[in-house]
Amino acid sequence: MENSELNNNQLQTHQVEKQFYEVAPRCDRILRDYARPNHFEEESSVRRPPIAANNFAIRTGLIQTIQQSCQFTGDASEDPHTHLIGFLELVETCRYNGVTTDVIRLRLFPFSLKGEAKTWLQSLPRGSITT
Repeated sequence: MENSELNNNQLQTHQVEKQFYEVAPRCDRILRDYARPNHFEEESSVRRPPIAANNFAIRTGLIQTIQQSCQFTGDASEDPHTHLIGFLELVETCRYNGVTTDVIRLRLFPFSLKGEAKTWLQSLPRGSITT
């Protein structure tokens, strides 16, 4: 009788595992892999130069302003030069001690794109946009 119960438990365990792997396929990652830094930051097409200033942070209000007032989607009816002029005018309004305007521009530029334009930016080689 114990042998029969043992076989029954193994069969049930096997069925549960089978159902689990149908929903969540097994992956060959180990626990240590989940502790590694996120690879998305490394794959950005915009190179983020180092910042010498302590306490540098771009306020979310500025990011929201860019997203609301100067978004470029890549639509044929939009002029990319007009977008860049508007983006640069907006970014020129902020200054941070010890931070160059290029650093601020590079960090904010991805927020000014959406849709096909954002897809284009993400398709560029890693670190290819440097200024």
